[in-house]
Amino acid sequence: MDVLMMSDDKIFDKPAIVPLEDDRTINGAILYIENVPILEHLIDETMKSMDRTLRWGETGPLLLTRILFEQMNSSGFTDMAVFYPIPHYDIYKVLLPEFRDECAEACRDAITIHLFNNAIVRMGYWKDMAPPIGSFLHEKLGEGDLLRYFDETYPVQVMRNMLDNFRLRMSGQALGIKSIVREFVPSLMRTYRHYHPKQN
Repeated sequence: MDVLMMSDDKIFDKPAIVPLEDDRTINGAILYIENVPILEHLIDETMKSMDRTLRWGETGPLLLTRILFEQMNSSGFTDMAVFYPIPHYDIYKVLLPEFRDECAEACRDAITIHLFNNAIVRMGYWKDMAPPIGSFLHEKLGEGDLLRYFDETYPVQVMRNMLDNFRLRMSGQALGIKSIVREFVPSLMRTYRHYHPKQN
């Protein structure tokens, strides 16, 4: 679950699809380039990185942003509202009902929405569960008849707690490691027993 098609009837007439993720970043989740010299340059730069320890994104968004800003006219880039209408730092909003209207307005003219899989996984999201009823993402998955692919639906309060815990972890206000381990192991066992009950 990384990119969701929002509309297939919007007209897009540029020869290349090079969407901005924000004011200064190009992300490769949605990308189409016909320009062979640029593609060859990207391949060459990627090959130079072989057999090296790389930072996350070094052969992805970081490389794309550097090369495409150098070699393309920025008029060929597509505004983030078309393919990345919700920025990565706000992606949690698609999971909560209280932000449904805000997300709908942001996505009004969008062709796709990038769900930033890496960020959602770090939040602790289990992808076999649908987002809470009333959330923007739940609504869109329902419109596409996609909810049937999920085992269960997150209760909204569980989602709020999960996102609050993620923000605490990111802010450094989380519990110490010993406390986390003491809480994590029993929680993991309860979760496992819930999803894998003993067969009679």
